[in-house]
Amino acid sequence: MWILETGELYEGGTIKGVYTDRDLAADDFLELVGDLAGRFGLDVDESGEDPDTGRLYVEGGCDWISLTRYPVTTRRQLR
Repeated sequence: MWILETGELYEGGTIKGVYTDRDLAADDFLELVGDLAGRFGLDVDESGEDPDTGRLYVEGGCDWISLTRYPVTTRRQLR
């Protein structure tokens, strides 16, 4: 499962979408980046893709946008 979030540093975030596939979330991720840049003048300080997890992120000032993969448990795991 992929979760799209936006937020401010030290103040938490808000879930903007939940997706079964990263490609399904790509357009919404880019739209959020464009909205923040256009409406709030987001100056990008750092952006990229984590090579280990595939996480996408954009950070500017105190604002951030993230598309992160989380595991889904569909049944109780054996110990």
